[in-house]
Amino acid sequence: MSRLSVLEDLLGNLLKETQELVAALVLDLDGFIIAKSSIKGFDEEIITAITSILEQTINKIKQYTETTFGSGTLGTNEFQLFYIDLSKVTPALFVLVGDQYSNINQFIPYAYIVAEKISSILNNRVTSIQIPRLDNSGDLILHPEFDSNFRKKNISKIAIIGSESVGKSSLVDMYCRGEIEENYKPTIGISIVEKKLQISKSYRLMLYLLDLGGLKSFAKIRKFYYSYSNIILILFDFTKVETLNNVKGWIEESRQFIKDKSIPILLIGNKIDLIENRESIRSQAQDLATEYNFPFFETSALTGEGIDELFTFMISTLF
Repeated sequence: MSRLSVLEDLLGNLLKETQELVAALVLDLDGFIIAKSSIKGFDEEIITAITSILEQTINKIKQYTETTFGSGTLGTNEFQLFYIDLSKVTPALFVLVGDQYSNINQFIPYAYIVAEKISSILNNRVTSIQIPRLDNSGDLILHPEFDSNFRKKNISKIAIIGSESVGKSSLVDMYCRGEIEENYKPTIGISIVEKKLQISKSYRLMLYLLDLGGLKSFAKIRKFYYSYSNIILILFDFTKVETLNNVKGWIEESRQFIKDKSIPILLIGNKIDLIENRESIRSQAQDLATEYNFPFFETSALTGEGIDELFTFMISTLF
């Protein structure tokens, strides 16, 4: 199946879950449509008018492609638009289109799940085009259909946070797939990965790993997903002491938005394969973990060292 077909199937799935949206588009930075999906009656003339409205926005994005991911809303007499700039990862723009009555803001956190999948597809990475369902209030439904052997209590959501480039996505990849992507691409807001575990013949677990983008510009998206989490993993990079110094900020952010204050938080020092003498940083990290009464683990997402121990402990804590 071609990338175009995969993208259009993904956008089609999005529109099925978001009844108030009338179209979803992926544009290149020249304003040409890469892929689109729309409801019946939403014709090419309307789409052309929308791309014209976005022209000025695209020109601004071209000037600042190396800085950060941008997003924004635009309104006309007939439509509301929300766009996510993907140009830090791939030269494209993802656009949601709602009519003048739709509450497009409620779909913004949801849109970032799709944006991450679009980025993966455009960068030739294997990704599922399935997206979580929404309930009537616009909240995510993060669970499969249950059978007698797979109950809701056997499901947990794990939020993985930390500064940019500390190895959050690589940790998830190594745990879930046994390998990591060679070419690093920062997560656009959020990536959700499923991990099914067969504990015994009649007992299964489902983990949803919520890999939350570490850029400051994604704070408004992260706060939405903290509320779904059953446990928080905070990562820092052993080779960059500033990422350890940032951990207190991540603790404060997570505690601000977690509704259940009893949710466990784990501190993870990653990239131990890249540093020979880590005693000083390890001591600082251990002191921090002791201060907050957090378990502390050391891992290498590249080699897999420490990952089984981390997730074994985490699963025993959750279930």
